[in-house]
Amino acid sequence: MSSDTPSPASLFAKLRGGVSRSIAMFGAQVTRTGLFPDLTGEAGKALRQSVREDGQITKSYMLMCGLSAGIATLGLLQSSTAVVIGAMLISPLMGPIASMGFGFASLDGRQIREAAKVIAIGAAIGILTGILLTWLSPIRNATSEIVARTEPTLLDLVVAVFSGIAGAYATVQQKGATAIGVAIATALMPPLATVGYGLGVANPRFALGAFLLFLTNLAAIAFSFALIARLSGAARPLAKVENAPRFILAGLAAFSVLAAPLGLTLYRVTAEARAQATVRRMLADELSLKPLNVAQLQVRWPLRGTPSIDAVVIVPQYTNDADRRLMANLEERWGIKPTINLQQVVAADLQSQTQALVDAAVETSAAGIARDVPPLVAIREAIGLPTQALWVNRTERTVQLVPFAAEGWQLGDYRGAEQAAAKVAEGWNVRIVPPVQPTLAIALDLKDGAPQGNEALTDAVWAIQRWGVQGISVAGYMQGARTDAANAAALASAQFAVSELANAGVRGSARVLTDDRLQRGLPGPAGVVFSIVKPPERKQ
Repeated sequence: MSSDTPSPASLFAKLRGGVSRSIAMFGAQVTRTGLFPDLTGEAGKALRQSVREDGQITKSYMLMCGLSAGIATLGLLQSSTAVVIGAMLISPLMGPIASMGFGFASLDGRQIREAAKVIAIGAAIGILTGILLTWLSPIRNATSEIVARTEPTLLDLVVAVFSGIAGAYATVQQKGATAIGVAIATALMPPLATVGYGLGVANPRFALGAFLLFLTNLAAIAFSFALIARLSGAARPLAKVENAPRFILAGLAAFSVLAAPLGLTLYRVTAEARAQATVRRMLADELSLKPLNVAQLQVRWPLRGTPSIDAVVIVPQYTNDADRRLMANLEERWGIKPTINLQQVVAADLQSQTQALVDAAVETSAAGIARDVPPLVAIREAIGLPTQALWVNRTERTVQLVPFAAEGWQLGDYRGAEQAAAKVAEGWNVRIVPPVQPTLAIALDLKDGAPQGNEALTDAVWAIQRWGVQGISVAGYMQGARTDAANAAALASAQFAVSELANAGVRGSARVLTDDRLQRGLPGPAGVVFSIVKPPERKQ
């Protein structure tokens, strides 16, 4: 290196001097507001010393990290918000984060490195605790509390920034910091527990997403601390900071580690906000809706992946293949094929529309829009029939479809289509509601005079269960001469069919079909007739 080439230390000194002058000018304006106490001299020095001591590694710090992560993991597995909040009451993460923020405010690489080491140890303890409890727990389902922490969102980022500003302000005011620490821990400990859960169940997508959320929140909180510490005058004067190259490199490395995920998250949430505005506008144009009728809309666009859209709209009438047309328009606009979960709630009048909006809001509050959505396109392709209605129950992870009546299709064909759709549903429950038939006549086989089940009976019971009717009348019949033995066999067939209905949760009553005229054209020598639709009761 030539003598004319400035060294990294001199460049850093010039940069620090320029930053110091700019911040000093802005800080002078802030001081006039009277929001911060006078922290010049010994008062500021005592505060900095207190922050540094609170951010050091201790045995109690490691113990409380483990206990807090354990309670948070159990709360996530139970989907209990109260238990998760309880874990935050004992989390000690605010101490080292405040120390790191003060280090950034002073461009103090030594303090940043020490605080980063303490935070890393606490994070490792939290993750290992989450892994261990996930292995030991009999409950390993991905609850809504867990799924909500598998990727950063704009609201998560805002919560972290506000928590950091509040924590920093409470620190420089030297009061209320313990309570603010709960809010800060809320943004950090649950994501760490979720990382442990993801590793425990071998789900790298959950683990990486939760870790990105942790780093994003950590960066937002630490930089918020740095901002308030510098504006209030609580940070060490820049002229008194050690300039050793190793500390400079440590500070730059820590800044890069935190700034990178924060920048990626800001980029992603901005792209998602723009995409959501586009989808909302296209939904209104495609379905002729008012903005109010889009009850739920969430667009997720991972940095490496395809966009996914989850929407619930209130419509006066069902529009077939609306999701396919929306997908084609978005693919043409974005150049990438999105995944769409579009649920149309039919409500013709104003009162029904209002109730549907309320129901959608309640569903959002209770379960949220789950991160995993059903593969509706694959399900419809597996069924192979046009769909006239579709519902998605996110809480029970169920997709219910009503296809149009198809010529030549029997109940067994609809049941087979449901089974085919279940194979591509990625864990979602698929329920097909076949076209309703007023009566079902099923032939039964007899073995030594006892009725036997068959595929036709299984299909009939499945259809009756899907129709959701109760109090089914089942009439047994025997072709041929009317004898006491024939009536007994017919009643036995009806009772057998009623027992099959009961196994499916449907109530029924057994009787004998005695009218010979009604037996004409019935299948087989023996069987049963299910009366599905009751005749209307009209006043004479």
